Amino acid sequence: MPDPSSLPPALSALAPLLLLAFVAGSFTQLTRVLSRPGRQPLRRTAAQALAAGVAALTVTALLSAALPAPVAPALLLAAACVTGWSGPAVLARLSVLTERQLGLRPPLPGRDPER
Repeated sequence: MPDPSSLPPALSALAPLLLLAFVAGSFTQLTRVLSRPGRQPLRRTAAQALAAGVAALTVTALLSAALPAPVAPALLLAAACVTGWSGPAVLARLSVLTERQLGLRPPLPGRDPER
């Protein structure tokens, strides 16, 4: 494990928030899956919760980098929970949008390329 003193100061300050975002996203998705009627397979439930945690962590990191500092931690935590509820599909949508903005993927036919 790397020495915490060797991490950049910005990452050291953001690390607890990112960990909390991962836990919040995972827990939110876990709550959503377990609230469904019927029995869910354990592996699939765990995979969905972990993937939602990764999605929440990613969205929180992107928001903290994109929004002007200082960003309220409550706003980032709320974004993590919303992302966790939506699940890992958010990352797929986010990547498609990013690819289109970078010109790596052609726009969908019949859609305005500015949207």
